[in-house]
Amino acid sequence: MTVRNVITDVLDKRHKQVLMLEKVHNGLAELEMQMDSLQQMAEEVLAEADEIPQDIASLTSKIATYIGGPQEEMAHLNASIISLTKRFSKETINIGVAGKARQGKSTLLQKISGLSNKEIPTSDELPCTGTKSKIYHSEDDAYAKIEFYSKEEFLKEILHPYFDKLKISKPFSLKRFGEPLSELNNNLSKDRNLDKAIYEKLAFIHSAFSSYAELLSKPPKTLELEEILNYVTQGKGRTRYLAVKSADIYTKFPNHDVTGLCLVDLPGLEAAQGHEMKLVSSLEHEVDAVIFVKSPDVLGTDWEQADYNVFDLVDNAVREVELANRLFIVLNEKNDGSNKKQVQLLKEQPPETYSKPRILTADCSDAQAVEEKVFSVVLQHIEKKLESTDQQYIKALADKMENILKRLTQAFTPALASFSTTNADLTRERKYRALSEQFIKDLTKGLEKLVLDVQQELNISEEFKEKVEEICEAAKQNAPIPGKDELAEQYLEYSGWKGVVGEELNYLRAYLTEFLATQLDEYLQTKINNTLRQVLKRIFPKVLQKILPQNQDSQAEPRTLILEFQDLLDRAEHSNIYNTFSYIRKFNFSYHSHFHYRVREEMGLLSTYSSESVDDIVPNDATRANFLEKAEEISRGLDSHYQQTIYQLRKKFSEKMQTDPANAILALVEEAKDRLVRAKGIKDEWKSFLDPIREQLWADELSRFNKEIALRKQWRNALDDALKCAQQIQVAFHN
Repeated sequence: MTVRNVITDVLDKRHKQVLMLEKVHNGLAELEMQMDSLQQMAEEVLAEADEIPQDIASLTSKIATYIGGPQEEMAHLNASIISLTKRFSKETINIGVAGKARQGKSTLLQKISGLSNKEIPTSDELPCTGTKSKIYHSEDDAYAKIEFYSKEEFLKEILHPYFDKLKISKPFSLKRFGEPLSELNNNLSKDRNLDKAIYEKLAFIHSAFSSYAELLSKPPKTLELEEILNYVTQGKGRTRYLAVKSADIYTKFPNHDVTGLCLVDLPGLEAAQGHEMKLVSSLEHEVDAVIFVKSPDVLGTDWEQADYNVFDLVDNAVREVELANRLFIVLNEKNDGSNKKQVQLLKEQPPETYSKPRILTADCSDAQAVEEKVFSVVLQHIEKKLESTDQQYIKALADKMENILKRLTQAFTPALASFSTTNADLTRERKYRALSEQFIKDLTKGLEKLVLDVQQELNISEEFKEKVEEICEAAKQNAPIPGKDELAEQYLEYSGWKGVVGEELNYLRAYLTEFLATQLDEYLQTKINNTLRQVLKRIFPKVLQKILPQNQDSQAEPRTLILEFQDLLDRAEHSNIYNTFSYIRKFNFSYHSHFHYRVREEMGLLSTYSSESVDDIVPNDATRANFLEKAEEISRGLDSHYQQTIYQLRKKFSEKMQTDPANAILALVEEAKDRLVRAKGIKDEWKSFLDPIREQLWADELSRFNKEIALRKQWRNALDDALKCAQQIQVAFHN
């Protein structure tokens, strides 16, 4: 299989893993939010600890303390997933080339890529490379593409780290950066010499700002290869590199078709140049392997602290992959052989690292040596090891997730049982049962007491008698008896007294009946309404009034309240209660329903069904000649019959109808009481009615239990959701 095919195969397999990695990342992000939510829930419990059962407060505190560790592991794991996703999403396999200045890094890159000093400059003096470059194999014509920092990126990623390191107040805009730079005051710093070097670098960036500022936030620029020198190198007054985020160079490598391969020219590692963070970012997100170039000094050499700094950077970037699978150390032999002894010494005494990286030796100025001893070795590694290394990396991350899941399961599973709502549900149910039973007891006692009150207090016989006397007296005083002149005119109209008297008797009878009905009905209705209010007051105590649409007050129309209450009932399930209220609502005690037919019995003196009353009023000696004289006598006769009828009505009301209203009201109250609290199965109906509205009726009494149950459910759901989320992430790793 050709190198190109190997690269293509590895990239295809990586791309297929991206969807899985994105799914894991989204799952971890969700799980992290759930952990944050648990912490917030625990803080809320702590804030209300006095009102929350002690077992819940204690348990939530333990959970909040415990999950701190897994939370940190999740954050690290997700950061690794993000980095791996970015690397697996790339269209290339990237090999980073790093090394301090004058070690041969740029020379090595030239020999592998076929580029020259015009594109990758070398120098025996100060570092040349000023920015990160990527070199791609391309079968097409060579060219370069420059990407510039945006203004925000330059401010936050390039400038702010300098200010943070030097503990100088940092600018929050490029305009502010253009103002005079603050003086360095680090006399007390233990790293004051290093800080001084970093400050001088920052001062250089500051002084040169006007020369490169216009390039920030510019769109990418395509160049000929010979133009790239002005954008990626420093020295000789060049400053454009400071605005360059990366330079992509496309050229045909001389010895292999390595389409899909990219060499990443990493900036120098001098601390004072602020490039370490760039290197770390590249190692995490872009670079699959690193070639570290070191040229042993002919005057004596060893593995230096700076070398170990690079090894640690590479190792820490992807701790899950052994250093031996990511790092190649190239010891650069000078072409005159002057440092051959030192090269051999370092090779025989490799650096003391946990995982031993490959150490290669080659003259980096010799293209053939670089091809055979370095590039071919790295390509063989890619062919044999990269795919398995990728799988080892994924497995290492999956193992971390499995450990997180195991820890969460061990902590959350017992907690799920502890947050059971069974006991709280039973306690709340007992409390509700006591409240509902007390409601029925109070209803029963209230209605029984109402019956006694009606029997003992609602004595309206005398009151009714007085009302009848008042009404009869009013009827008497307002007798509609026509005067003699009016009667005389009627005599002429009817051509005789009998027709006139008969008509007037009919009128007096109708008038008296209507007058009694109107006056008595108004009185009786007032009494009935007052009684209904008393009944409803006993049935609708304050606890039940909470659910009624209209407040029950002394002015409320009782039948309206009954209709509103009936709307809350299920006619089928609460049939007895519903029908009882229909009976109460329809109850009527009026003149026509109880008195009219008996009043009519006393209307004989005003009746015209026989001629007795007419004959009694019309004088026997009445003639056409004396009708004017007899008119006054006729008027007195009509009044006499009217007054005698009122007398008879008074007598009958006082003797036979005086107790009727009180008896009717008592019967209503007793009937309502029996139907609502004494009927068979009525208690079950009331409980059926109360059950679904218990929270409205007894919000205060049940709130403590409801709050506890809701809190337990909230924690059970949150813990269960977190476990399910963690399990789904673990499953995603294996799909």
